[in-house]
Order: sequence, then structure tokens, then C-alpha cells
Amino acid sequence: MSYLVLARKYRPQDFDELVGQAHITDLLRKLIESGRIAHAFLFCGPRGIGKTSCARILAKSLNCQNGPTLKPCGKCPACLEIANGNSFDVIEIDGASNRGIDEIRTLRENVKFAPSYGRYKIYIVDEVHMLTSDAFNALLKTLEEPPEHVKFIFATTEVQKMPATILSRCQRFDFKRIALEIIMANLKSICAKENLKANEEALFAIAKAAQGSMRDALSILDQLSALSDKGIDAADVFSMLGMVEIEFLFDLTDALIARNCVKALDTFNQIIERGKDIKQLGKDLTEHFRHLMIVKVGGVSLNGLIDYPSGVKQRLAAQAEKITIAGILKAIELFIEAQETAKVMETLRMPLEVAFAKLTYGGSTGIIQTTPPIATPAASTKPVTAPVAAAKIQVQTAASQAPKVTIKAETFEDIKTHWNELTHEVSLRKMALATYLQEGVPCEFKGGKLVIGFTKENIFAKDCLNSKENLKFIEELFSEKLNASIFVSFKIIEKADFGIKQEEPAVRSALEMFGGKIVKEWPHVS
Repeated sequence: MSYLVLARKYRPQDFDELVGQAHITDLLRKLIESGRIAHAFLFCGPRGIGKTSCARILAKSLNCQNGPTLKPCGKCPACLEIANGNSFDVIEIDGASNRGIDEIRTLRENVKFAPSYGRYKIYIVDEVHMLTSDAFNALLKTLEEPPEHVKFIFATTEVQKMPATILSRCQRFDFKRIALEIIMANLKSICAKENLKANEEALFAIAKAAQGSMRDALSILDQLSALSDKGIDAADVFSMLGMVEIEFLFDLTDALIARNCVKALDTFNQIIERGKDIKQLGKDLTEHFRHLMIVKVGGVSLNGLIDYPSGVKQRLAAQAEKITIAGILKAIELFIEAQETAKVMETLRMPLEVAFAKLTYGGSTGIIQTTPPIATPAASTKPVTAPVAAAKIQVQTAASQAPKVTIKAETFEDIKTHWNELTHEVSLRKMALATYLQEGVPCEFKGGKLVIGFTKENIFAKDCLNSKENLKFIEELFSEKLNASIFVSFKIIEKADFGIKQEEPAVRSALEMFGGKIVKEWPHVS
């Protein structure tokens, strides 16, 4: 038998197998159960996420010998013919190649005839937005008042090109990109069935490259399946797709943050020599700084907006501490500008190199303005310029004027009472760590050992704090402020009780008036 690609072999055959679109399948099930089945459906969304598969499943549910049913048998003639694409009652039409008025006139004539043996005659029109204006106009009357035995299912990736007159005659279902973790889980299941060896990093890289498309993910896995004897790792994925490894992105960003243009250009050259796609690098680098922006702005609260494992998120949080939000936004602006410039030039390399130079030598446009750019080894020995020196003095003065808090605590209750003051002290030196600590709550304190609890929703904050460097910093600062040797550990708890103290009358009155509650506090610093 000829080889059947994975995307076809593992095409979903019922609603249970259609992953990542539960909001669609649940609604379709309810419509089938209630018997309120519309005459025209419109499935919208990006490519490779299950629109056509869902159309076939719906057709089987309606025409199965046991139907209308939520779970087609898959064995009756109707189900088998629909699955094989040769059913006389379920006609699939490619809107891109059958887009003219003549084809629609033929369809309009054929709908008059009853189905051969199925319950309905179903027309599935893929990429329906490709139909011409005349074709859409010819379809209107039939779509508005079709025969009882006819159902239309339209699929499109560009719903904005659909005429309003067509949209108003259809029940619309918006499919969404499939979540990265769902794609990874599906890939893992398929690898087990196909005896393919692929580690977690490789599956993550494939899912990331697929950008929400299950079909794209399976196509990539198909290409890599020849490596199954040795096993597939992330390097294979990066190599085949010309993607840029995460390590290179961190190294390049570190060089830019340090304003070391030589290191940035050298890292860039290494990426190119490894055969990586420069255009893809521009996109990956822009996305990397987007992740830094999200971590810098929202910290733990926006954790779900970044599709990376916990370990990579911790590295992003650490790198974000070294850079200003203005610097991040400037870098994103320059990378986008470089990609636009590359469209009108014969080279993709130079626009990015210019962006690196602007970030490292750009004076006020640089990423960090309080340290001089590093161009050569000799450059580091030059005296600091006056503006830079002034900036350093201002930073040191601000630090020396920061309020110093010493908390007298011997008991656990004292630590809970002064928890906000302790986290505020952390914020004066490392704001990101303070933000993470505010997501936790003191749980136990005995023999100098302080246990801080985090709910499952804040596990990212716990993981970030639990690094050796961060833990040491917190223990030293807490020991200093509590005037005792403090050892800190973290654990997961079911519910966080912040034990917030009784508020002032004005605050309490406002809370009662608006039915609000205090989630966390932060001490006022004059």
C-alpha cells in the first residue's frame, strides 16, 4: 500500500477526536440533539485547525444510518463513503477552482434532486470566499430557501471577504487556533502509535512552529519521521525549518542589553553560518522581545500569554530585570522597521545589523542608557562619559535615600503583619521578585524556617523565586530585616489567606459600598 501521510491518517472521524475546538463541537452536539439543524453553516478560522474535518463529521452525523446522531457509526455505507470522499449525497466543492457563476448555476439545478439514499444532500464548499460576486449572487436565493433535503456547510480562512448577504443567511462558527499544549499532547499520542521517538523539547518546537495548526504540526512530524531510529530532538526541528534556537535568542539579547555590538554581530553571524533563515530570525527576535515586554509589564498575571515551558519563562523573567520597558519597546520598533526595510532591499542581513548598531550605539535610543556601549576590548577601558557618570550618581543617590525598614519579629504573626513591608524592601532592589512574593503568603515559621505558600494559579511565581540565586537574595534580605537567620522555602497550597488587617473606616466604607475586597496591599512610600 502507498504511504498515507499522518495528517490524513489521523484525521478526526467524530466530534470526540476533533481536538481544540470544544466550543464548536459542544454547540453542534446540542443542535443535533435538539433537532434544530440549520440549512447553512459557515465555519471560519485559520488553516489546518479542523474546519473541513468538522464539516465531514457533521455530514456523517446527519446522514449516518443511525442518525442524526452525536457519534456516527463509521461502518455504514454513508459514513464510509463520506470518509473516503466519494459519497453521492455529500458533495465537496473547492471554492478556489469552482468559483464561477456557471458552477453555481449547476449546483442550483442539482439541489432539486433528492439524495440517493441518505437523509440529506449536503454541499461542503471549501474556501468559499473565493467565489466571484456573480457566483455569490446566483447562490443567494437557493441559500435563503433551499429544499428541505439540502444542507450547506461553507468553510473559509478569510471571512472578511464574504458578502454580508451570505453571512446573514448562515449560522456562523468561529474556529480558533489550537493551544500549544493540546498540539503537544496529540503529537505525543501519535508518536506512541507510530513508534516514533521524540523528546519533549522536539514536540514543543514542532507545536511552536505549527502556530496553532494541527495539520502543520503533523506535516512537520511527518518530515522528521525518517529520523525515528535515532529519535527526534529540538535541534532536528530547528535545522529542518530554519528556526532559531532559544539559546541564540537569549545570547543575542544579552549582547544587546550589554550594548556589546561586537558580541551581537558575532552571535548573528553564527546563526547565519548555521543555515538559519534570517527572515525567521527577525520574527523570532521580535517575538522574544514581546515576551520580555509581557513579563516586564504583567509578570505572573500575564504568564498565560507566553507559550513556553516554565524553565524558559524563568529565564525571560531574569532577563527582563536587566532591561527597561522603554528599551524593550524601542527594540521591537527597530526590529519591525528592519523587517519592513528588508522587503525593499536585496539583503535581509543589513537591516538587522543596523538595528543592532542603533540599539548598542544609539545614545538615547539605546536599550540601557546608564552604561557605555562595548565595541572592542579597548573600549571598556575608556573613562565613563559625563552623562553616564551623572546617571550612575543619580542611581546611587536614589538607592541611598530609600527608606530602610528594620522589623522586630520573633513570632509568625509579626511576619504576617509586616509581610507587605518585607516585600516592599525587596522591591527597592528587585521589583520582579517583589511582584512574585506578593503572589504568595507566609504559611509557617518555626526555628528560623519560613515557608511561603502559593496556589496552583501562581506556580510560575513560585518557580521563579525558587532559583538558587533568588532564594539566596531573599534569605539574606529577610535575615537582615528580621535581625535573625532566616531560611526560606516554598510550597503549593489550596487557598491563599493573606490575612489582611482591618482597614481604616474610609477604606472599609468604600469596600462595603461597592461590594469589593482587597486582594493585596502595597505600603505607601513618600
